[in-house]
Amino acid sequence: MLIGNYVFEGHIPVESINRVLKERPIVRGLSVPGMPSGSLGMGGAKQGPLEVYYLDSAPQPRVYATH
Repeated sequence: MLIGNYVFEGHIPVESINRVLKERPIVRGLSVPGMPSGSLGMGGAKQGPLEVYYLDSAPQPRVYATH
């Protein structure tokens, strides 16, 4: 999904999307890789914390938020 200049990929909690839109960090967007159980739109029980990652030019993934 594209909102403004940011791309959002995966089952990202709305709190993280709203935070990016408010703070306007210099990143391309956010991602939640895979299809984690218990995340928005997915069945099953939550299996631990849900990590949201920055989409940027860094060579290694960086965690933006943990829900």
